[in-house]
Amino acid sequence: MKEDLSFLSQEEEEVSEDSLKEISELTHVLVDLRKDINQAEDQLKELKENERVLSREDIPNLILAIGITSITLDTGEKVSIEEDLYVVLPKKDFTKRNESLKWIAKNGGGGLIKEEVVVEDPENNLLKFLIKEDIPFDKNKGIHPATLKSFIKSKLGITKGSLQEVELSDIPKELNVFMFKKTKINQP
Repeated sequence: MKEDLSFLSQEEEEVSEDSLKEISELTHVLVDLRKDINQAEDQLKELKENERVLSREDIPNLILAIGITSITLDTGEKVSIEEDLYVVLPKKDFTKRNESLKWIAKNGGGGLIKEEVVVEDPENNLLKFLIKEDIPFDKNKGIHPATLKSFIKSKLGITKGSLQEVELSDIPKELNVFMFKKTKINQP
């Protein structure tokens, strides 16, 4: 059985020139808007990179070069330099991830480690049942990134009021700790 598609040509004939013109104009506006969004995103990336260089490199280097750690400007802003870091657990290499988690637990962070069980075709049964019945599952351990960062900062003595318990060289390289200085500005 053939479908009657004759209505399509009728609709095309019924479309007014004004409607076609409006569709064309709006399409051009959309194309231009998407170009503007891409340009704004590129500009934002550039601004963020400039901010990073000023905050982590230029200002800290100048302040430290003159032998101080903070200064109050004539406009009232207090500019100081503080240590910060970036740290992340390995995601794909489970051997490195487990070694990192063992180190964290050994150094007092065992309570920070969260365990998650992911079950294929989940059933409402306990872990023992899954093992006994040979049901496939994944057992994952991890730490929230902000909690991990706070823990490492505390162990390194960077957190205000904390004492250094480990050296940077004591932290497993698998944790990918990257330390940097950053500029802190307190408004008056």
